[in-house]
Amino acid sequence: MFTLSLHGEESTQAQLKSGYSYCLIVRSDTQRKAVLDALASQPDTAVVASNGGLISNLRVWENLALPVQYRNIHPGGKFEENVVNLLEKCGVRDEQTFTKLMFKLPDQLSLYEKRLVGFVRAMLMMPEMMVYDSLHEGLSPREMEKTAKFDRIFRLYYPFRTSVLLSFDEYRDPTEPRQLVIKL
Repeated sequence: MFTLSLHGEESTQAQLKSGYSYCLIVRSDTQRKAVLDALASQPDTAVVASNGGLISNLRVWENLALPVQYRNIHPGGKFEENVVNLLEKCGVRDEQTFTKLMFKLPDQLSLYEKRLVGFVRAMLMMPEMMVYDSLHEGLSPREMEKTAKFDRIFRLYYPFRTSVLLSFDEYRDPTEPRQLVIKL
C-alpha cells in the first residue's frame, strides 16, 4: 500500500493498494505535476509520460534498450523476445510495421506511437507501480481504445501490482472490477 500525500497549495491524500488500478482525477496542471512527481519518486515505479518520455536523438530500439541496460535488468527470456511479445499484445503484429517502428526517431512517431513505445519501455522495467500520465488525452477514439489495453496488459503480467492513470477526466474500464476512481 502507498499513501499519496501532498501538502501546499492543493492538499491531496489518497491510499493506493497493491493489485488495484486507479484513475486519479486532477484539477490542475500544478496538481498533476505534484502528484506525478510524488508517484515517480517511489522505488520501482515506471511512468508512461504523456509525450512518451523518449530521448529525441535515439531510435525507438535504443530508447527501449538503454534503460534496461542502464539498470541492469534481466527480465525472463531474451530482451528482443520481450519487446516483440509486448508489441504483439499491443496490436503490432506484422514484421514490417515492427521493423519500421524500431528504426524511427521519436519526432517521427505519432502521439499514440510515443505512448506505445513509452509503455513497452516501462513494462521492460518490471515496475511495482505503473503510472500513466494523461494517457488518453489528445488521442482519437480508436487510439484511446488501443491505449486502454495497456493497463490490461500490465495486469496480465503483474496482477498484484498497482497502476495509476493521472487524468483531468474520469476513465473507467468496464471490464476491470479492481479499478477505482479518486477525485483529488
